[in-house]
Amino acid sequence: MTSTIFLTVAIVATAIFLIQFVVSIFFGDIDTDVDMDTDIGSVLSFKGLTHFCIGMGWYMYVSQGTDIMSYTAGILVGLVFVLVLWYLYKKAWKLQKENRPERPEALLGRECTIYARGGDCYVVQIAVNGALREMDVRSLEDRKYRTGDRAVIVKVESGIMYIQ
Repeated sequence: MTSTIFLTVAIVATAIFLIQFVVSIFFGDIDTDVDMDTDIGSVLSFKGLTHFCIGMGWYMYVSQGTDIMSYTAGILVGLVFVLVLWYLYKKAWKLQKENRPERPEALLGRECTIYARGGDCYVVQIAVNGALREMDVRSLEDRKYRTGDRAVIVKVESGIMYIQ
């Protein structure tokens, strides 16, 4: 009887987890119960409860134990699942927040592609922090560039970048 209860808890929790996972993969993040912070709210949430039930339910079903040590071990396994969830949320949040802007001087020698011309400056596409960004630059030798030409950042003076 007890193993049937834990099997039911494990199956229902696993089904909820799989539904949440599929919905988040195909329809984006529509979850509203997690603040994506490392506070206690990300542990004591619906997802935290789901992960606890997955860990404890499957452990108790597989072990078939009914003594106090089995329950203690089941609770510990459930807590490990919740702590792993919390750790993964913490790492994902850290990845989202890491945005170390590169100083213009760090772009010296980097290749860029001319995107457009506007007056005496050009708009170029350049890789900054691993992402393609558009920046205003000026030609160092008054050379005329066309869209699609490649150039290199050769000088930064007073926050203005020059290409050659």
